[in-house]
Amino acid sequence: MACLATVGCGRKTAVSQGGGDSTFRYASHIAMERHDGYTTVRLTDPWKNGRTLHIYVVVERRDSARMSGKLPKGTVVYTPLRRAVVFTTAHANLAVMLGAGNEIGGVADAQYMHIPFVRQRLGKTGGIADVGNSMKPDVEKIISLHADAVFLSPFENSGGYGRLEEINIPIIECADYMETGALGRAEWMKFYGMLFDREQAADSLFAVVEKNYNALKDKAAKAKTTLSVLPDMKTGSVWYVPGGQSSMGLLYRDAGGRYAFSGDKNTGSLALPFETVLDKMGDADIWILSYNGDMTLSQLAGEYKGYSALKPMKTGEIYGCPVDKVPYFEEVSWRPDWLLSDLIQLFHPDMRTGKMRYYGKVKR
Repeated sequence: MACLATVGCGRKTAVSQGGGDSTFRYASHIAMERHDGYTTVRLTDPWKNGRTLHIYVVVERRDSARMSGKLPKGTVVYTPLRRAVVFTTAHANLAVMLGAGNEIGGVADAQYMHIPFVRQRLGKTGGIADVGNSMKPDVEKIISLHADAVFLSPFENSGGYGRLEEINIPIIECADYMETGALGRAEWMKFYGMLFDREQAADSLFAVVEKNYNALKDKAAKAKTTLSVLPDMKTGSVWYVPGGQSSMGLLYRDAGGRYAFSGDKNTGSLALPFETVLDKMGDADIWILSYNGDMTLSQLAGEYKGYSALKPMKTGEIYGCPVDKVPYFEEVSWRPDWLLSDLIQLFHPDMRTGKMRYYGKVKR
């Protein structure tokens, strides 16, 4: 992290120092309030306007005795965290990025954790434990780890977290994925960094991301050529595409691409029949998608005969990201500038500079 330590020094922090309310600059579902001896972190419910999802009272361990009996209502989290259990690959990777990898005591869905740091320590004595399926975690193992926090992603109408809510271990609800803007989601790293006593590293990293992202956005606005995009693939009977106000839909906008649903107001995905996709985006210049394993044009054509009617299938302008080989899900939440760089190259042929980080042309 030495290369980041000097970036953003002296930056104004995202929380107030005197107890006043404060929100982040880009994130809309999180706010911090700094007090003497503790910090309150309020998460707003992204599914129900005006409601609170969670309130955390973050206390440094050195202040725990002094603040005993003086804390407001909320989930008390003592920092720095020493043994966290992390259910998502993105948040595990952020801990590693911030230099807090050694504080990961356990992970869920270990088979999907492609982070080298995690893979090297899985199952080893004193390393990282596999706590099972994220939907049905091994609660006894989490208890045996003496975990001091569990990081997981909340879902609308999930019905709660079962036994996890009964074991007196703080549950950190990672609702960052519900932010619409890419910088808003990435800005949550400041909260997570605080929990691991890596605030300076998080502030510095976000300063780099913010600067790069905005510079790339300005660059895209000066492109001489712009292509239209068809995203994703058919899943079952429907084709899910990003809503115009979703994080990915806004990335397409910031990259300057032509997207048929850019004017749509949805912040989530749109479930469309193939006929609608064909009508709205069948003549798109490029098709971008993600997949596991290997993919060729012939394999893609064999998956669904309707694909043959799409213009990119005829021109071969299809670009894919093999998510089991490339750290897409591990990185893009925190480095949307890297993804934006790829999208700009895809949407603007005059701005292609070489090899992309995530996408490559699907071969025949």
